[in-house]
Amino acid sequence: MQAPAWLTAQPFAHRGLHDKARGVPENSLAAFRAAVEAGYGIELDVRLSRDGVAMVFHDSTLDRMCGEPGRVDQLDAAELQKKRLLGTAETIPRLTEVCALMAGRRPILVEVKNASARLGPIETATAIAMRDYNGPFAVMSFNPRTVEWFEEHAPQLVRGQVIDLKPRPGPLGKLRLLGTAWLLWRRHGKPHFLAYDINRLPAPLATRARREGMPLLSWTVRTPDHLRRARDLADNIIFEAAGRPA
Repeated sequence: MQAPAWLTAQPFAHRGLHDKARGVPENSLAAFRAAVEAGYGIELDVRLSRDGVAMVFHDSTLDRMCGEPGRVDQLDAAELQKKRLLGTAETIPRLTEVCALMAGRRPILVEVKNASARLGPIETATAIAMRDYNGPFAVMSFNPRTVEWFEEHAPQLVRGQVIDLKPRPGPLGKLRLLGTAWLLWRRHGKPHFLAYDINRLPAPLATRARREGMPLLSWTVRTPDHLRRARDLADNIIFEAAGRPA
């Protein structure tokens, strides 16, 4: 399967078109609604609830967005749906709720948050939630093994590899960096596109991918300078705030 044209047809709003000052939290139905109305696709994050439901939330813990302690994976979906985002009336949505809201009107990039070695539960929940979505979407992840899981178990889905290749502290940091790079050079999971950190561009891996015809999306475009660089170095953007294209 070749990468579909919709991947580069319109910019993607990072976690929706959110604006904390206006009471529109990230990864909320309000943020996704605003993106649709503005004509953008959306990027969102998925984590797994304790009872195996794909929930749209970025962090592993609730403190930053909900102002209380607790882990997403230690609460059932019904409990998570009662948590208010940044003190607003917006709550943590299920992935199926976002699909119902979007209704095929704009493309969706679904980032699967799986930093563990365990594969299957969150990937399966994501695939099930998106199964009946009548519109363009892709799954993507920082974890090459997750991308590989989708290649093996849901090969019909468009899939992408998210990359920062940022060195991490500690003795395992360099090993993780080299391991990820090696997997990508070997086309592990056979992604249809790359989503690359704007702060790591230009990069040999990104240049090679584009030369071979693989679309390159860049994240997170937050400033006018980011936007200018992305226009030269990438095929599309995942943006926020001041990085919003005119």
